[in-house]
Amino acid sequence: MKVKKIYEEFSIIMGAIIIGTPLGLFVGIVCWIKFPFAVYREARAKLAIRRIQEAKEFLEKHGQTQKTQDIWEKHIQRMEEKKYHDN
Repeated sequence: MKVKKIYEEFSIIMGAIIIGTPLGLFVGIVCWIKFPFAVYREARAKLAIRRIQEAKEFLEKHGQTQKTQDIWEKHIQRMEEKKYHDN
């Protein structure tokens, strides 16, 4: 009885070692390979979002006001040119 129990315990331990070690190595290698790519992908996504946000802020600050100023400047320039041609 005691020998049977020792054999069962030994076989469970050996099975866990035989199955667990290669499985652990495989999972470790896969994570070791995938992790840098996941970090890179995340960094690129954050960079893209930050650039888009900065561009939106720039357009809100400069884009709209500059566009309306350009329209009025062109209008004034045309009026000035027209004024000199009418005389």
